[in-house]
Amino acid sequence: MNIDEIFNHIKANPQLAYIIIDIIFTIVLIGYIKRWKWAIDPTGNRKTMVLVEWFGYENYRKIMIVILLLGILAISSLYVLSMP
Repeated sequence: MNIDEIFNHIKANPQLAYIIIDIIFTIVLIGYIKRWKWAIDPTGNRKTMVLVEWFGYENYRKIMIVILLLGILAISSLYVLSMP
């Protein structure tokens, strides 16, 4: 199965895209909760550094956790609403 077949399968079944996005958001959420460096380290990203300067590391982490939870909830709702 090549990449074009996978993309065509996802286009035919958009519910799969919702599941994939939910999985990615969940992995990033776990990274923020467990304070994994790849998730919370803002080096190299100017926009993230500005947010860290404004709110501090701990508050930035909490804000991102809330945003990710809202994103997971929204994508999950889209998945449920797209079911026939």
